[in-house]
Amino acid sequence: MADKLLDYNDALERLGGDEEFLNELLEELLGQVDENLSQIEQALKSQDYENLKSLAHSLKGASANLNVTRMATHFMELEKRGSEHNIAGADDLLQRVKTDRDELAAFLQRN
Repeated sequence: MADKLLDYNDALERLGGDEEFLNELLEELLGQVDENLSQIEQALKSQDYENLKSLAHSLKGASANLNVTRMATHFMELEKRGSEHNIAGADDLLQRVKTDRDELAAFLQRN
């Protein structure tokens, strides 16, 4: 599992050094995570595997594209749980996503 939440320098390089644009994209990601966390929680409670898989897949891609690698890894694991119809350990993964979300929000406040 990835230790570092975000590879900011690599993401910045991929965007041609446009720090303002990167921060805007990270804010958008944060908003997407906030919008979808309750839906993921509901999918887990109701064992709606397809919805869990779909939501996690979308957020995995969004976070991976911005080099928010630890969060992407957690969403990848949630997506896998949905695919396998096995939610064992999913609550722990969801808590890790929430921790990642809070860490990303704190990072953006500092920048």
